[in-house]
Parts: sequence; C-alpha cells; structure tokens
Amino acid sequence: MTEKRALLAVEGELSVAGKSRPLRYALGGYDYTHGLLARHTMWRWAFALGRAKTGERVAFNLVQGFVGEPECAAWVDGEVFPLREGRFELDRDEPLAEWRVSTADGGAALRFKPGGMHSEEKNLGLVASRFVQPVGTYAGTLRVGGRELVLDGVLGVTEDQDVLW
Repeated sequence: MTEKRALLAVEGELSVAGKSRPLRYALGGYDYTHGLLARHTMWRWAFALGRAKTGERVAFNLVQGFVGEPECAAWVDGEVFPLREGRFELDRDEPLAEWRVSTADGGAALRFKPGGMHSEEKNLGLVASRFVQPVGTYAGTLRVGGRELVLDGVLGVTEDQDVLW
C-alpha cells in the first residue's frame, strides 16, 4: 500500500537558532508506503513541492524501480496528473553532485542540486542496505495537462535505495 499527498496547507511557525518564521504560505506533503517488499528491492525516488515560475502550486512524485510508474504523478493547483516512470542520472560515488531527473517520455526534464544529505550503508550479511537521501532544489520543465511549467528553486528530495531484507 502506498499513499501520496501534496500541496497541503501548513500552519504554525518554524524556529531555528532563535529565529522564527511563519509557515502560512508553506506547502506540505507526504509519501507513505507499507507492505512486504521483495527480498532484494531497489528504487530511486524524487519528490518536490513549490511554485512554478508562473505561480501555480506544483508538486511531483517520480519513482524508478519498486512500484514504478503507478506511483508517478504531478499535482498542479490541486489537480492530479499521471506521469510516466522516472529516470535518474546520478554519480553514486558523489551523491551530492547534480542529479538529472526525467520521465520515460521526457515529460519531466529536471536538474536536482543537493544541499545536504542523509545516508546510511550497512552490510550484516543476510541483510544489507545502501541508502542516500539528498535534499535540495529542482529546476527544469514539467509538461502536464497540455502545458509546460518551468520550475526554478523548487524544494525537494531524491533517494537512491538498494536493500536486501
């Protein structure tokens, strides 16, 4: 089972190092998956939300591997559009270098610039995991609903996961 939500309203404020910021214009989203996965499971994932250069609220979820295309979608001002399966180009030895994220049909053509990363690598013999999850910004184009949206500085995350359970 997997559930995605995007372009959710956010309330409250964020405090960091003694400085507060209101969240009244912020957008929220989540990606929840639960189930029994194959013993060896691999995927790459991209999720972002923000505004197109023309002001539309935009979010997308792209996956390559695991469930793949059925999980791929874009949200534009609350309307949902299917996307083709994601395609990811990255240097696995340098995950903080720029990534290229696209779709199988070229409907998304994005560059991802990481700003920081959570990662973990474990090898316990019967169980092993290689996981990197950079957070950063997206720029490029997204074609949905007969129009092309230009993104620049849209916040998001990518993931490269290879796990043996």
